Amino acid sequence: ESLCSSLCIYVVVRRQSDTRDLFTLVQERSATMTSYKIVSTNRVGAGSYYRISHDSTSTKTSMTFGLFLPSRFATNIDESAINKENVLVIYWLSGLTCDDTNFAMKAGAFSHAERENVALVMPDTSPRGEDVPNVDSYDLGVGAGFYVNATEEPYSKHYHMYTYVTEELPALLESQF
Repeated sequence: ESLCSSLCIYVVVRRQSDTRDLFTLVQERSATMTSYKIVSTNRVGAGSYYRISHDSTSTKTSMTFGLFLPSRFATNIDESAINKENVLVIYWLSGLTCDDTNFAMKAGAFSHAERENVALVMPDTSPRGEDVPNVDSYDLGVGAGFYVNATEEPYSKHYHMYTYVTEELPALLESQF
């Protein structure tokens, strides 16, 4: 079965060794992050979907990402259960005009991820905020979904999405979750 028929898909699979539930990890490790917030938490089937924001060093903005944890790894966010198995993680990179919620709302992937015991990470497609340069076009600027590091002004200050999705976000997840 396919998670989505869209052509703008890029998936990175990684293994995560520390599989304590998110609530416990946030409590234990939040002191090591400069800015960290769980925006929302929702039960989806037996698993849990979290929207999390943090200050990004790559984009120099606040970034938000979605995280789905199957029930096997997010047994109860009010308990501090420890599961020492590796967590298979799929990073879903949405395309043009999307944000961190599009895949979560439209793909129907959580039931598949639950069945296969796979965590899903859904980063935003671009930096956002008042200081982030934008243009009046769907295919450039905020929300555009190009996972590259910009090299020219005015975009080079904030548009470092390649570094964000290949280095910063995986490092954050590995160290915090």
